[in-house]
Amino acid sequence: MHTRHLLTLSTLAAVAAFAREVPATEAERQKFVAGSNKAQLEAFVQETPPEALLAMSSRAVKAFGIYSYTMVKQERVRGTLLDAQVVHVTTREMPFAVRLDFVGGPATGRVVIYNSSVRASEFRVREPGFLGFAGPMWLPVDSPLSKSDSNYTIDGAGLGKLVKKLQGEVALAATLGGLTITNEGWNAEGQYCQLYEMPRGGKGFDAPKSRICLDLQAGVPGRVESFLLTGELVGRFVFSELKASALTPRSLDPAGL
Repeated sequence: MHTRHLLTLSTLAAVAAFAREVPATEAERQKFVAGSNKAQLEAFVQETPPEALLAMSSRAVKAFGIYSYTMVKQERVRGTLLDAQVVHVTTREMPFAVRLDFVGGPATGRVVIYNSSVRASEFRVREPGFLGFAGPMWLPVDSPLSKSDSNYTIDGAGLGKLVKKLQGEVALAATLGGLTITNEGWNAEGQYCQLYEMPRGGKGFDAPKSRICLDLQAGVPGRVESFLLTGELVGRFVFSELKASALTPRSLDPAGL
């Protein structure tokens, strides 16, 4: 059965003592998950404020160093829900760099590399087929071409940036009347899902409602979905095969395209 509660600034203060019991390191988190049964993990997620869960996810991402994962994404861009794309992502959080290899969907064959230590305001892309005839191109991160099939820019890619963005949304909601959380339970992938409903009908937020499904084994969101008040999908991001990456010298070098 779904359960709901309201997260406000006063609620956060009331749960501060419990929040201090949340595993403080990645090693402690892994030990806690390994030693807990499903019911205990469910209670943990339900009783832990989202800012503490997201802080836990941030530590988990940082512990990977350079990491890779497969992402299935589908977004509504300028009012149109686009076809899903499958992307293999390799990320280094500090200094930030990311490589996107599109392996499924309309952009299959596209490769994008952004490396903030090479060019902070530009990324390099190699398009498949006829579009790639001219070879790899440098584009500004905020170029209209770079957002033709996404609502986000390349310098905001990666799980670490996603978690940071969610942290900002949760913090803002707590100052504007509170975040309503519905505990939805476990999904087919074994992730625990919660639906966040933003205050003020979602005004000032990415979307009025967001579903966060936490992969407790990895410590990070395994699925993030956002919706309009009408229930229409704004965006869906599904993550799998998260692991530390064996980086090659050319993997995050734009000159390697």
